[in-house]
Amino acid sequence: MRGFLSIGKNATWRHNPAVRQQVRMLFASISVGMIAGVFVAYVKLGLGLSGHKALFWMTPVLLARLCGKCKAGTTAGALAAAFTCYTLGGRMGGGLLGLPLIGVVGILFDAVIGFAETRKLSRVSFIPLMGCTAMVGNLIMFSKRLLNPAGTSHAFLGIYYGVWFDLFTYALCGLLAGLIAAVGAWLYHRSKPSHPAQVR
Repeated sequence: MRGFLSIGKNATWRHNPAVRQQVRMLFASISVGMIAGVFVAYVKLGLGLSGHKALFWMTPVLLARLCGKCKAGTTAGALAAAFTCYTLGGRMGGGLLGLPLIGVVGILFDAVIGFAETRKLSRVSFIPLMGCTAMVGNLIMFSKRLLNPAGTSHAFLGIYYGVWFDLFTYALCGLLAGLIAAVGAWLYHRSKPSHPAQVR
């Protein structure tokens, strides 16, 4: 009898549309993270702005989480981006030493987004909230500079302005990444039908 109950429970879990949707969106977030990791590893823009890589991994990972609504999407996508980038020989978040920071940032995003979705915040308040959260997230990434002062320094327009300029650019790039992702998600949800078809 226990075996039959177990089979019944497994069948119920597998045929639960909400669970299947979460699994699909989790894989989507991981896929987006992997693509972002490839981009960070191979695309060298030479902007000379510290923290600008957040625009290329944080923005798509956040957008995937906001559009897909996977509860752990940002954490999974951020870690997938980091591992992919490291595998291809790139640097993201200061290398493997920065991996825990990337995980912390992902968890922060998932927690804040989950809070906003539970409270059903309006888009007017949600967009600046995501901008500020992304700014804090990129400042968390900046803390690796304090742990590793001998890391690579960037020069903007051929001039290195010092650690305070780096702090400013990290905050700015994080803010932009969050705002772009939030506005993109808002446009995505706005374009969807008011009564979408039920997931099968």
